[in-house]
Amino acid sequence: MKKSFYLLSAAAITLVSQSIALSQITIPAGDMANYFGAGTSWFTYRSSDTVMMNVGSASNSVAQVWSAPAVTYEDTSRLDNVLPSSTPYGNDFPGAMYAQVGTLPEGPVTVEYYAYYKLSNDSLFIIGSVQHETGSYGGKTVDTSIFNHSVRFGFVLPLQLGAGIVLRADTVYSSGNDVDVNFETDSYDAYGTLNLPNGSFGTLREISSIATKVYLSGALSNSSTSYLITWVTESGNQLQMEADSLPSGNVKVHSVSLTYIGTTPATLVKAPAQLPGSFMLAQNYPNPFNPSTQIQFSVPQAGFVSLKVFDMLGREVATLVHQELTPSSYSITWNAANVASGVYLYKLDAGNYSVTKKMVLMK
Repeated sequence: MKKSFYLLSAAAITLVSQSIALSQITIPAGDMANYFGAGTSWFTYRSSDTVMMNVGSASNSVAQVWSAPAVTYEDTSRLDNVLPSSTPYGNDFPGAMYAQVGTLPEGPVTVEYYAYYKLSNDSLFIIGSVQHETGSYGGKTVDTSIFNHSVRFGFVLPLQLGAGIVLRADTVYSSGNDVDVNFETDSYDAYGTLNLPNGSFGTLREISSIATKVYLSGALSNSSTSYLITWVTESGNQLQMEADSLPSGNVKVHSVSLTYIGTTPATLVKAPAQLPGSFMLAQNYPNPFNPSTQIQFSVPQAGFVSLKVFDMLGREVATLVHQELTPSSYSITWNAANVASGVYLYKLDAGNYSVTKKMVLMK
């Protein structure tokens, strides 16, 4: 299955009348900001299974409970949340408050995606994006950046029961007078609890209705409506799926995707070729630190290496290395942006060698 990235984006919008009903679930701009915190990532898992699921029904007065369907996830992708200034195109998007980066190999070409966002108390906008392609194709070197400076609407905030938008009709010309017209309506129509493999979360259900009309030589040939169901949680985790019939009660769903927000995995950097003579775990630098610190270590022989961080009660906080390594010196950066201040232990295990050292996070 071909991998793909889904960056937040939407067409220009027309706001519809919003008579907001009181609800137990409200997701304000402050929570949305946490979705884009630097040092975190969106991990998305996708399935091609088709299953039956009780998707509930529209209700502004009764909390409902949903559970992620039992499907096989075949495809994964990751978007990293970073500071706009840390990207090569940050200066091209003044006013950007957040940025996301995703990398995807496409055969001999690697594609990097950058998206830039601006957040206010009442809305989120994507203010631009860049697609950077590098590699070789047909014997020629490829190094191209494609810029998109159009501002597009993302969300009305706060997300809450009764909110809704109508997206502008999107027209696709196939050839000559043959035209496809898509018209989308989104609404948050139910609330409750969503059970996911990693826990239970307060959630809002969003229904997107996409009406498609096909015109051949100017005459209406076919019309259909499909539905996209998304559960958006207060923590940022999301469950999304497609349905071919009006999503109410027990219906057939497909194209299920599950997105978690978690700490961005650390990148292990290998030093220039120079075989170390012994195992070594260096003191982290800087120390104390806020929020990132670098840890260096050496392994003189090939084997499985584990480098983990623990709190003072012995609870595991992060796994930085857990893999087979060749003889060399390495360095890795731990970003503790989502960890509380305090004293932490980091432990290296490699073969019969094991050593633990302390470090201090001060915020």
